[in-house]
Amino acid sequence: MSSINLSVFTYPIMLLVFLLVLIMIIALLCYCTVTPSNQIGTFTTAQQDAINKATLENYPKFIYGQTKLHKGTGNSTTSCCSICLADYKDTDVLRFLPYCGHLFHVECVDSWLLLHATCPVCRDLPLAKAVPLEEQRV
Repeated sequence: MSSINLSVFTYPIMLLVFLLVLIMIIALLCYCTVTPSNQIGTFTTAQQDAINKATLENYPKFIYGQTKLHKGTGNSTTSCCSICLADYKDTDVLRFLPYCGHLFHVECVDSWLLLHATCPVCRDLPLAKAVPLEEQRV
């Protein structure tokens, strides 16, 4: 019987293990460089904390039946809340975001803005436009 030389199998296995470890290190480095702070749509803690209940009260509120009568208060084709997806009734109270022109139920958009600080539809940051440029350079 002939004996099998184990060194013939050792080098390919070591090479395979080395390549797998190298691939895992590269994948880990790629994962670590893509953090949530580098992704689009995320904001600093200061920006998230900037919208509070007092700030929300500065945004105008309308009754949906009245928004149909006023030009410039939202998109006339808007018939449902983009957050809860419920159709507007004529008696629903809506909040108008004047910087992008979107309308939402007051409860829906207030909850959203307290968490996200951006418009749910266009991701516009209303506070950046609400404060004049001179006041932002504090």
